Amino acid sequence: MECKLLRLFGHPKVATVLLLLALAAAMAGSFFPQRPTGDLAALARWEEAIRARYGALAAPLGWLGLFRWYTSPLFWVALALPVMATVLCILNRWPVLRSRLLRCSAPHWGTLVTHLTVPLFLLALALSGLGWQEEVTLAMGETGTFPSVNLALRCDAVTLERHPDGSVADYRVEVTVLVDGREVRRGTVRPNAPLSIGNVAVFLYGYAAQQGHPFITLRAVYDPGYVPFLVGGGLFLLGLVLRWTMGNGQRKTEDPV
Repeated sequence: MECKLLRLFGHPKVATVLLLLALAAAMAGSFFPQRPTGDLAALARWEEAIRARYGALAAPLGWLGLFRWYTSPLFWVALALPVMATVLCILNRWPVLRSRLLRCSAPHWGTLVTHLTVPLFLLALALSGLGWQEEVTLAMGETGTFPSVNLALRCDAVTLERHPDGSVADYRVEVTVLVDGREVRRGTVRPNAPLSIGNVAVFLYGYAAQQGHPFITLRAVYDPGYVPFLVGGGLFLLGLVLRWTMGNGQRKTEDPV
């Protein structure tokens, strides 16, 4: 009975359904503001905004863990189930798959590799939910802090590069990085060219001018799921190449002309 249940749980269709449910669970967190960490002032503002937005529903939604969704046990269970189903799917087919892999069958290697990317993508998704992002808006010479990482940035200069017609071609923000009040390095932040500080990326998120004075908004992002996502994406493309490109080549050589 247990073996039948394991085979059923490891069926490809079951794994697919569980994967879709895991993606739906990941999307569910995006519909609710997630509780910030680190800055007590930001937490107080967040709680006030939650009470104003949800009213009497704020407490039940908080009890369900929807404001801490990406660290809730229910979310992690939703991610773990398709991973377990994928592993069981591979194990159920392993006797046949093993013999084909030993014959260096490229399409079957591709199938195995693409199956293994499922846990990687789900791991990346889960880790990204544990990340955070914070914003500060600065005038020239001002210093803003990101409490989650004890990091501060001072805006030293803002430069606008313009096209001949006067439209803005590029923004350049020169900043000084401070840790515990000490200057540790200087760098430049541009659109689509963030400044990397350890495992934190600082993006230029906004620019505005008031009475001729520039104000810039910097967003610090920490995403621990970024590297697993890149690795999973690379393996998935490799699996597709093995399954389709090399698989078609093998079939052509095997078929008589």
